[in-house]
Amino acid sequence: MGRALLVVRGAPVLMVGSDPDRVELALASGELACPGCGGVLGPWGWARGRWLRGRDGVRQRLRPRRGRCRACRVTHVLLPVVMLLRRVDVAEVIGAALLARARDQSLRQIAAGLGVPLSTVRGWLGRFAERAVLVAGHFARLAAWLDPGMAVVEPRGSPLVGAVEAIGVAAVAAARRLGAHSGPFEFASGATGGRLLANTNAPFPTPW
Repeated sequence: MGRALLVVRGAPVLMVGSDPDRVELALASGELACPGCGGVLGPWGWARGRWLRGRDGVRQRLRPRRGRCRACRVTHVLLPVVMLLRRVDVAEVIGAALLARARDQSLRQIAAGLGVPLSTVRGWLGRFAERAVLVAGHFARLAAWLDPGMAVVEPRGSPLVGAVEAIGVAAVAAARRLGAHSGPFEFASGATGGRLLANTNAPFPTPW
């Protein structure tokens, strides 16, 4: 993982940094490894375009890059960490909802503040709550791997609060060690292979 490019394996995709120029440079210079065989990925066209929704419903179109392994010939979609797998809303907005809930805001207050439907917020928070213990453990281990001297996060409040705090601690550790400058929930997207809100059986990648 580098200063401008965060790469986490999560077949059949790679989560990469949000700077498209940096991703192009990484592909051209052979910096990206195939998640299947470990070979070198090179440029291989583009995936289908998709729309993402930001705060207050502002939409942006994204067309992710594809890479192809020079050894096994398998192609992989390179998804920027601004998004989560199978979610229309960007990671920053979903993260804002999680932070607001950790601060005891109601679902209606969160939905109104972000300009998204109440049912959408309810879905995010419900899925995150289902995975909160798993999320907290994953990011506590990640923080310890990034910075062995960092204090362990002591559980307090609800599992959701503990999980949100663990994400923040790990993001700080990543910034110190790697010089990463993405927001905590873009970091969380990368560190879970985009699966932060995936179903409860979906494992997270383990970079340590």
